[in-house]
Amino acid sequence: MTTPAAHTSFVLERSFKASAARVFAAWADPATKLRWNDCHAQTHVPEFSMDFRPGGHETYRSRLPDGTRLAVDKVFLDIAENARIVFAYAMATDGRALSASLVTVELTDTPGGSTLKLTEQLAYLDGHMDIEQRRRGTEEGLDRLMLEVDAI
Repeated sequence: MTTPAAHTSFVLERSFKASAARVFAAWADPATKLRWNDCHAQTHVPEFSMDFRPGGHETYRSRLPDGTRLAVDKVFLDIAENARIVFAYAMATDGRALSASLVTVELTDTPGGSTLKLTEQLAYLDGHMDIEQRRRGTEEGLDRLMLEVDAI
């Protein structure tokens, strides 16, 4: 028996020393993205692929330290170079659907570098709810993105 989906959202903002173009490039390059994006930095990633274009897909498979299998399947809906990335993704653990999300990433150049605004709209499925963990994992990924792009 399924329960109704629970809906929520959150918004995160970051200021970078790097330009919007450099931050965008860190989202667009698969090797760079794999270095910073994982919300579970201690996991082993046996599968990752990314086709960064509208209609392109990203697949991510990993195993958490407790042995749980994590699957993320993403499709890029809209990409405006150096300015915007919109994607939808579904997350599952051990084959059980957890959530479906729509994410909008907006980049803007500023006099000191750039800003990023990330808005995630979530539908939690079948009683799953981890908003604080999801937000914290996304924040940790953005912190690693900052280290990646502001290091030079």
